Amino acid sequence: MKTYTWGLVSIPLMLAVQTALAGNLITDGGFESGALSWASTKSILTLDPVAAYAGQAGMKVDSAYSGCTTGALYTLNTANLQNGTLYEFGARVRLSSGVGSSANLSFGLIKNGATPITLDGEQSSYDAKVYPDKWTRVYGVWQASFAPTDTLKVCISGTAANKPFQVDEAFVKPLTTDEVGYQPPATLDASTLIYADGNRLVMGSQKTPFLMKGVNVYLYDLGNDVDPPPPLDDFKYKNVDEASYQEIRDLGFNSVRLMLSYNLFESSTAPGVYKNEGWALVDRHIQWAKQNGLRLILDMHVPPGGYQSNDFKGFGNRADLKKRLEDLWVAIAQRYRNETTIAAYDLINEPHINNWFIYAQTLIDKIRAVDPNHLIDVEVSFHPSDKGMYKLADDNILYDVHWYEPWSWAGSHTNNTPYTGTLEQFKQLLRNGEGLSEFYDAATDSFTVPFNIGEYGVTFEKYELAGVNGVTWLQHANAAFDHFGISRQLFHYNENNFGIYRSWNSYPNEHTKTTVALKAALPAINGAEPPPPPPPPALDITTTSLPSGMEGTAYSAQVSASGGTSPYTWSLAAGSLPAGLTLGSDGKITGTPTTAGTFSFTLAVTDQKAATDTQAISMTVTAQPVVLPPDITTTSLTAGTVGKTYSATLNVSKGTAPYSWSVDSGNLPAGLSLSTAGVLNGTPTTAGTSSFSVKVTDGKNLSDTQTLSLAINAAPPATGNADMALTKFTATSTKPKTGAAVGFNFVLKNNGKDVAKNARFVLPMPVNTAWVSGAAECVPSAAEVVCSFGDLAKGVSRDRYIYLRPAVAGALNLTGTAASDLADNVSTNNTKTISLTVK
Repeated sequence: MKTYTWGLVSIPLMLAVQTALAGNLITDGGFESGALSWASTKSILTLDPVAAYAGQAGMKVDSAYSGCTTGALYTLNTANLQNGTLYEFGARVRLSSGVGSSANLSFGLIKNGATPITLDGEQSSYDAKVYPDKWTRVYGVWQASFAPTDTLKVCISGTAANKPFQVDEAFVKPLTTDEVGYQPPATLDASTLIYADGNRLVMGSQKTPFLMKGVNVYLYDLGNDVDPPPPLDDFKYKNVDEASYQEIRDLGFNSVRLMLSYNLFESSTAPGVYKNEGWALVDRHIQWAKQNGLRLILDMHVPPGGYQSNDFKGFGNRADLKKRLEDLWVAIAQRYRNETTIAAYDLINEPHINNWFIYAQTLIDKIRAVDPNHLIDVEVSFHPSDKGMYKLADDNILYDVHWYEPWSWAGSHTNNTPYTGTLEQFKQLLRNGEGLSEFYDAATDSFTVPFNIGEYGVTFEKYELAGVNGVTWLQHANAAFDHFGISRQLFHYNENNFGIYRSWNSYPNEHTKTTVALKAALPAINGAEPPPPPPPPALDITTTSLPSGMEGTAYSAQVSASGGTSPYTWSLAAGSLPAGLTLGSDGKITGTPTTAGTFSFTLAVTDQKAATDTQAISMTVTAQPVVLPPDITTTSLTAGTVGKTYSATLNVSKGTAPYSWSVDSGNLPAGLSLSTAGVLNGTPTTAGTSSFSVKVTDGKNLSDTQTLSLAINAAPPATGNADMALTKFTATSTKPKTGAAVGFNFVLKNNGKDVAKNARFVLPMPVNTAWVSGAAECVPSAAEVVCSFGDLAKGVSRDRYIYLRPAVAGALNLTGTAASDLADNVSTNNTKTISLTVK
C-alpha cells in the first residue's frame, strides 16, 4: 500500500474534571414554555411557533444591527457552572424566508461585557452560516474559568443587518461522564461478544457468524502545536450526533470504526492524567451505537506524540511514547472490558514502526492483563523495513489492512479514468494484496486468519461523475470482501475527500453537501449479505437504590431498566412499598408515605417480549420532624423620649421562618408603629407608659403573643433665651371674598441673646380654607402651614407672604406663632391673631 498522508493531526482537550453540574443550563432552551428568557439591547426577540424546529416555539431574532453584543443574549447563572469543567454550547438555527439565500452567524460568550469569546467558527454543521431551506446548528466549547461575581452571557446574532433568523434547541451543558450517564457493565455478556474463530468472526457461544460492514467516524480533527491547546481551536469532536448513528444504521451498516486521538484522553503536558471529557465522548458514542444495534471499533488513529508522531517515524523510537500508549490502552480496556458494543481495539492506525508485530505483542499482552476477551485489531506496518504480517500468538486477533486500490486513481480528484475492472479481478487483487497475501490459502481460496479492511473507498468524484463507475468499484469491493468473509469500514461518513457528507462537521437532514450516488447505493450494497443483528442487551433493572421519603410529604421517584425490548411493565415481585405509596406500571413510585421506617421489597420488570428481571431494594421513610411553635424572646423595651426617634427590634426563637409581626391588643405609644418584620419605630409625641400585646406568626401559621410595656419620657425642658417675636401678622385685604385668594404678611425676629435654633412660623389651617401659594420656606398640610428658617442669630428677622383661599362666608380667624427649639423667656410676643369676615 502507498504511504500517503490523509489522517489528521490530533487535538488535545482540557485538564481532567471530576464533577460538574448536569443538565441544560439554558432554561427552556426549546422555547416551549411561552416565556422568553433571552434579552437584547437592540434586536427584537419574539417567540415564533411557525418556525420552531420542534415543540411549541422557537425564538426569532430580528435586528437592524449586526454583532454578537446586539443579538440575542442569555445570562448564565454562574452558580450552576463549575470552574475547570468543559461546557458544550449549541443551538439550531435557520434563516427567515425571503431575506436571502444565506447569512453569516456569530455565536459567542460575553464575559463581564468584554469582546465576545467566539464559540462557533469551524464548529457549525456546515460553514457557520444560516440558510432558509434547512435547520443547521452552531456548536462550540468553553472551559469554565470565572469568578462568582463575573457575568456570563451567551450571544447569538447575525453578522448582517436586517436578516432575521430563528433559533431553537439552544443548550449549554457540561461534557462529563455524569452528564452522559453511561455506566460500563459490571459483567461481560458473553452471548453478545464478537471474537475470532479460526478465519472468521463469530458472536456468542453459538458462534453465530458476524461480518462487520461499517463506516469510519472521526472523533478528532485538525489541531495545532500548542499543548494544551485552546479549547475552541482544537476541540472538534462534534462530528456526528445521535441522528447520524441512526442514519448509519439505516444505510445498512452494522459497525463504526471510531477514530480516536491520544489527546482525547491526555495532554502531553500531563501524560497519564486522563480527562473526564474524553471518557464522556467515547461513552456517548457507545450509547448511540447501542441504541441502533451497531458495534464499535476503537481505533487509536493518533498515538501519543501526534499522528505517526508527525514525521512518520518518531513513535517507534521513543520509549516514553510507547509507555504512554501502553498505559492508555490499559486504561481503555479496563474501563470497557465488559462492553460488548465495542467489537475490537485497533492498536494504531497505519503504524510506521519497524518490527511492528513485536511491539504489537507487547501492547496485546498489556491489554490481556485487564481484558482477556475483546478482539484486538492489528494493522499492517507502513515502515519500509518491516518484515510484514505474521500469525501472532494470541488467537483473538483481527488482522487489518487499508484498501485504496489503485491509490493513483482511488485517491485522486483529477484522475477520473473510468473503472473497468471485474469482480474476479478485484478478488485477485485481494489475494495478492499487501498484508493479505501472507495468509492466503490457494487450496481453499480463503485466508487463514480473520481480516478487516479498516479503510476503503474512492474520492467522492468517482461516484458523482457520469461514466467513472465509482459505484461499480464499490459494489465489486464489497462483493469481493463478502466472498472472502472480510469485515470492512468505508472511509468515510463525513470527510472533505471521501465522505458520504463532504464536510467534517455534517449531520443528516441539514444544509450539507452529500455524495448522493454513494448514499443511494449503500443500503443495497450493505444488505446483499446482511449479518445477523446482535441481540439486544439482556433486560436489567438499573435502579439499585431509592431516595428517602418523609412521612406526610409527597414523594415521586422513577425506577429504570436497560436492555430488553421496550416498553417495560413494572410490578412488585415481593414485599410492600411504604404505606401511602404505589408503583405504577410505568415505573413511577408516587404518593405520600404515612409511616416512618425502612421498607424492603423486590421490583420486577417485564419487557415487550416477556423477558423479566427483578431487583431487591429498600427505601427509608423518615419521621416528620417535630415542629416547635415560635417563642417571642423580647420581654422588655427600653424607654423612649418625646420628639426623639425610637427603634427597637423584637426577637423570636424556634418556629419556622418567615415570621410576621402585628399588634395583638392595646395601643402603641402615639407616633410609633410595628412593621411585619418586628421593628418598632417612629417618633413618640406623648409622654406616658403604654401597655400592649404583640403577636408573631411563623411560616407554618403557628403563633405566640407577648405583653409589653413601653415608657415614653417627656422631652427635657428647653434652655437658653431665643425670645422669638412675631412682630407683624397682617392681611393684605380687609374684605375677603369666598373663592378669592387673600394674602397674609408676617415678620418674625429673634430678640433674644442666643441663636434661635430651628426658627419657624406656624399657622394652624382654618377650616374651609385652602392653601394657594407662599414663600419657599413654607410647607402646607391639611392641619397647618409651617415656614422653617433654620437658625436665626440675635436681631435677625424674616419677612414673608403666604396666600390662602376661603371657601365659606363668615368669620375667619387666624393665629400665627413664632417658635424655636430654645427656651423663650418672653412668651407674650410669640403670637398674633387676625380676625376677618368673608363675604
